[in-house]
Amino acid sequence: MIKAVLFDLDGTLLINDLDLFMKNYFSLLREDFKKIGDEKELFKNLNIAIEKMLLNKGPKTNYEVFWDEFTKLTGKDRKNMEEFFNNFYSQKFPLLKDLSQARTNFYAKEVIERSFELGLKVVIATNAVFPIIAIEERLRWGGLQNYPYDLITSMEKMHSCKPNVEYYKEILEKINVPPERAIMVGNDIKEDLSASKLGILTFLYNHENIFLNNIEYKPDFIGTLKDFFEILPLLAK
Repeated sequence: MIKAVLFDLDGTLLINDLDLFMKNYFSLLREDFKKIGDEKELFKNLNIAIEKMLLNKGPKTNYEVFWDEFTKLTGKDRKNMEEFFNNFYSQKFPLLKDLSQARTNFYAKEVIERSFELGLKVVIATNAVFPIIAIEERLRWGGLQNYPYDLITSMEKMHSCKPNVEYYKEILEKINVPPERAIMVGNDIKEDLSASKLGILTFLYNHENIFLNNIEYKPDFIGTLKDFFEILPLLAK
């Protein structure tokens, strides 16, 4: 039935406190901004560039859209700023593992390994707003880095973001799988379940058994990663 599994990262494979993550992420970044200029102005322009990237639908990559906007707003040299961000992601970003209490989700490794055992294509379908260096770091936080993923979506590779349907179209094109042969596994009703607009099956990770009503997208399946682990062989037949 299915040929590919698309896994969301934060809140699905990786459990972390998103509020703590974002609060500390921006706090660390602002501290480094102080070294190169007016941190308030840089932070404001950073958010504007991120918003522009979130609206991207191509033809430029998210990376190009972000940098075109950010350098235009700040007047900063792109090469110098790329080096600044690379240093931040290699030196400061790893601190967020403890600051956001990040840990691998129960059954995350098992569902990934079972997917590969069943011969499925496996995609880390995290929102493409971070560079690959940051996504690989977050995979390390969960011990999920050493797998032969068919695709890890990042701002360098993708031309749109969740919940845009173009994001999912591009994934399917890159892995050469039709929508009806793929399933998206995630915890966000808007960002992850929007994949259903293409005909992609959806599994909502809902460990709290929240009763869902009056939502825009209805998941095909709902449960824990253990539940997904158990039904995966049936979906792959």
